[in-house]
Amino acid sequence: MLDVHAPHETIHTWKDFVIHIAAIAIGLLLAVGLEQTVEALRNSRQRHQLEADLRTEARNNKNVIERDLHMRDLEPWFDQAERAAFPGGGSTQPAVRFTLTPPPCIPGSVGVAAVRYFAPSEAVWTAATQSGLVVLLPVEQSRMQARLAHNYALLEANRDKVYDDCQAILAMRQRLAHTGSPGTGDAWAMDPEQAEKFAATASQAKVDIQALLFRLRWSEVYEDGIARGEADDDLKMMTIDQTRYEDPSAQ
Repeated sequence: MLDVHAPHETIHTWKDFVIHIAAIAIGLLLAVGLEQTVEALRNSRQRHQLEADLRTEARNNKNVIERDLHMRDLEPWFDQAERAAFPGGGSTQPAVRFTLTPPPCIPGSVGVAAVRYFAPSEAVWTAATQSGLVVLLPVEQSRMQARLAHNYALLEANRDKVYDDCQAILAMRQRLAHTGSPGTGDAWAMDPEQAEKFAATASQAKVDIQALLFRLRWSEVYEDGIARGEADDDLKMMTIDQTRYEDPSAQ
């Protein structure tokens, strides 16, 4: 709050008046400049802290993504399930029977105890967006973070699809499979229509896991750039050969 006082002496001439007004103006300019300097220092401190928090979150997310990429180990079960339900592309038998190991799914989760999906954290970016601190970041950095947030929204949608596939497989297992003792596998028995549904669900699960892995690899590139303090990975991702993310063996 600026406090301007009336002059202590009577102003007799225009010169006195001009000097007085100039003194007030200089005082106001100094006060405003000091206030802006304090605000700039505070913004700079907040920006540096936000950037440090984003880098820390990115490093943690890289570890989460590295673990999540083991979801690829679940693909063989769904491939085997599809082939077992439709050997040679179909079955004309009145009953389809086969034995499979238990599905790599847990009710209410994606994956199993050894290989389970965990969502990367977006806590820092979300809090910065809600508090208005995003405006403190350089445009290029904000663009990278916004692109990553959009990718994580797509990743969440992929995760939900895999979850739905797993729950559908578990529901069919409860109705159509006889669970034996540990190590013997499940004995499945179904009619051709049920086998078609089972094979289609297994095939869809495999595709959805592949989509999940694609989004995870894409996210990893952004998180790596953020962790290293780079701001040009957004341009790199728009011009990069995406084949390496579609097929890891191409890397």
